[in-house]
Amino acid sequence: MSVEVKNSAKGGSGEQIVEISLPLQYTNWRLKHNASEWIENDEGRSVLLGAVSIAPGTSETLELVPPQSASDVNVQDRAHAELSVRTGGEWQDAAYIANGFTFENVSSFTSPPQLTDHSYFLRYEGPGWESDKMGYRLYLDWRNAIDVFVKTTDSVVLPDVGQDGYDSYHNLSSWGGDALKVGKSLGVGALGRLVEKDAQVSATVSSEAPLKQTVMHFQHVDNTHYQLVSNSQLRAEFDVIYQGWSSSEAKADSIDVTTRYRIDAFDPTTHISVSLSAPSKNIVAGLVAHDGMKVIKAEQGEWGVVATWGEQSILADNDSLGLALFYRIDQVEKVFEGEHDHLVLFKPHTTLDYKILAVWPTRSSDVQSAEQFEDYLTNKLNVYSYPLTVLN
Repeated sequence: MSVEVKNSAKGGSGEQIVEISLPLQYTNWRLKHNASEWIENDEGRSVLLGAVSIAPGTSETLELVPPQSASDVNVQDRAHAELSVRTGGEWQDAAYIANGFTFENVSSFTSPPQLTDHSYFLRYEGPGWESDKMGYRLYLDWRNAIDVFVKTTDSVVLPDVGQDGYDSYHNLSSWGGDALKVGKSLGVGALGRLVEKDAQVSATVSSEAPLKQTVMHFQHVDNTHYQLVSNSQLRAEFDVIYQGWSSSEAKADSIDVTTRYRIDAFDPTTHISVSLSAPSKNIVAGLVAHDGMKVIKAEQGEWGVVATWGEQSILADNDSLGLALFYRIDQVEKVFEGEHDHLVLFKPHTTLDYKILAVWPTRSSDVQSAEQFEDYLTNKLNVYSYPLTVLN
């Protein structure tokens, strides 16, 4: 049994994860020479995930072998997602007080109403996810920003992060560290709502200068829920569901939002899919805007990117970091500069797709300069616009 995978002449290079659908009689067969595993996809079907690297304009025939002949030599845990809740204490107003740091991993979680920033209840303050290339975390409170965990190793590291106290991961350690200063921004690609700075309402989006507007995070939300979707060796996924998210206390524009985060092995990219209960004219995603960074903007095929490069890692002096937010061109109204972020304003759709990534040149030998990062982003645009095709 074999399958053929083709890369368009306009496609990108590098290791990619593909979904391979096989006839029922080949269930649990695996790729002979490539890392692969069976998962249940978004449609509830069992599919084979395979890691392949195919040059643009070429195709490759991949051999499959039955379960009894499959070797685990190419299989390593390269993707992980988790949320850990502190135990053994009690709430005192908006803080969780406990002796020591003992946590329990949960697959489902609804935020208590008192949870806020620095409540000391969730390990590193929210869900974490990683591939062998990069790690991330989402603040599961009103800030709703995405932070970056750089990694020094291909191994899964997040289960050990923050087990010895809430501040330990802010320092560079043997596994890596929290590299990004988020501040008042959305971090790397989190969602927000654009509102008038004075009125703080968002019935419409003003055409006036961006600095007369600001971004509301999740100050006004009725309920926040986390759900782990999958956590296999090559892919990790989870949902964050917000009920009653609005731009102000008046709740005139309240909507429900489900955001799915997915990360695959061999790639620092986080794929983000958003479902909204109603279209909204003021949904944005933001990329933190630090002073002095090189800003990169490009569009190619169906995708565009806004990115930054420079010494924006807080782990060491002269430590560079590349950050990027990719968007579907047909889903975006404009890309512009906000108060704390480079912002992408989405058109009023009920489904949105975008992607984020971070690259740490301390570890990435291929990306050591702004020019190399720009080339890296161009290749990613090709990968996203012209994905691999499974021919049989």
